[in-house]
Amino acid sequence: MLSQKFGPSHRIAVCERRPTIPPSPSDETAWNDIARFYLLGIGFRGQNALKKFGLFDDFCQASVVVNGRRDWQPGMTRVEDGNITPARKDTKSRVLPRDKLVGLLHHHIVENYAHSNIDLLYGYDLEPESFGDENVDVVTVRVSKCDEGSEKDRSSQFIPSQDSDPLCDVESFQISQTKLLIAADGSARTVANAIERHDADRRSSLNPLVRPFAPKPFKVTRYVDDNPRVYKSVPICLPSDWPCDLNYSARQSRINLEALPSDDKGNLCALLLMKPEEEFAQPNVDPDKLRAYFDEELPQFGALISDIEMALLAKKPASALPAFRFAGPRLNCEKRTLVLGDAAHTVKPYYGLGANSALEDVQILSDALDDAAVVADGDNDKSKIDAVVPTAVQLFSDRRAADSEALVMMSRNMDRPGKLFLFSFLLPLILDGIFHKLAPKVFGPNMFAMFQKQGIGFRQIQKKKRLDRALQLVCLGTLLTSAGLSIKAFVRVLAMVTGRSQGFISLVMATVAAMGIFFTKQTATKAST
Repeated sequence: MLSQKFGPSHRIAVCERRPTIPPSPSDETAWNDIARFYLLGIGFRGQNALKKFGLFDDFCQASVVVNGRRDWQPGMTRVEDGNITPARKDTKSRVLPRDKLVGLLHHHIVENYAHSNIDLLYGYDLEPESFGDENVDVVTVRVSKCDEGSEKDRSSQFIPSQDSDPLCDVESFQISQTKLLIAADGSARTVANAIERHDADRRSSLNPLVRPFAPKPFKVTRYVDDNPRVYKSVPICLPSDWPCDLNYSARQSRINLEALPSDDKGNLCALLLMKPEEEFAQPNVDPDKLRAYFDEELPQFGALISDIEMALLAKKPASALPAFRFAGPRLNCEKRTLVLGDAAHTVKPYYGLGANSALEDVQILSDALDDAAVVADGDNDKSKIDAVVPTAVQLFSDRRAADSEALVMMSRNMDRPGKLFLFSFLLPLILDGIFHKLAPKVFGPNMFAMFQKQGIGFRQIQKKKRLDRALQLVCLGTLLTSAGLSIKAFVRVLAMVTGRSQGFISLVMATVAAMGIFFTKQTATKAST
């Protein structure tokens, strides 16, 4: 994207802490180990970005489409209990391993931008030294060499991103300067943390009388994970009579199973989502006990997992899901540094908004650079670069900061435990379904449907759902008030007709209602037995 806009006259460096270069997406031998790689579902947000940058055709060749879901509700274990729901989205999600997408991007750059002055620096870490000021309008960074933590890890074999833990030599480094620093360093947030310290130091240096009127400092809001989950992965090969282009899901009391297609041949990568304290989340558990659990709770999938794979599943440690975090109230520091992707907004991968929103960030940054170039008379040559970048950085922050916060807050509300889950997710989901059906022009659909709407940002979705919630409360309050007044008037009329007191009539009505509920429950119990 940067090379397309500014040409080979500007040197571009991409630093990646992991030292191993990702395999080509066409290298089938690299991707045969299905459970080794974490799968991503790329929806319309990510696909639109890939189309914009000319990667969509290659992406389609490297991914498989998901045409719907097959769900087993809690307590349902027979194969025929699985309910198939076709995908009704305008843009169907496509699935591929996370590292395969990285390999796709890497090889696209190598094959199409060989003469564009781009350095792909694998095995290097970057930390900001200075974000620039009025006198020195460049970003100064410290680049350190990294390597995997053991001799075994330093082999030529590619290490999946979730397993990689490189060590960086912070004592040996090189100082460099850049006119634009884009921090996409994930939930590690090395650059975001440095911006946070930079703003805190600058704020503390202000006069105490001026400090309350200064702009809010950059801050990474870190939520305590009150509903933590870990996962283990296992490959599943579907029978020939099962559709191979569906997302398979089964929910039980201790373990939820979510499986996505790894290819178009019936191979799935299944994730077992569990609480950290769950027995089967620990490493080196008894494979016979795990097999017995599958036979009892998930027999439709247990029959598809070989004894060898079950033993490997029991042996491996669980991986943790990230906690919710976002950066704000802006996504830039000074004129030439910005954060995007997980560095700006970290969510759990339940609803497919992590990688998709990161790719959307890049598209929005590209649009900001285009708009900034128009402001600078549309000339992106060397004489205009200093004007384009600061304007684009500010535009990106203005357009995306509120979306980043809204995305994390809404996603977190859908992942609360216990009673909070009822009031922050389940009840609103039910109310949205009822009110949208009654008045679709007034009330929006539920949150999942809103996320699938194109042309609307996360902040707009948040505002719409807050408005819906206020209108729903007004409607329910009016309905309950009217019902209360009607009952009160009915009691008054009965009291006048019978000559009894209103209190006596109310007591009789309450007794009759209680008896009706009791006998209804008794009848239902007898019918079920």
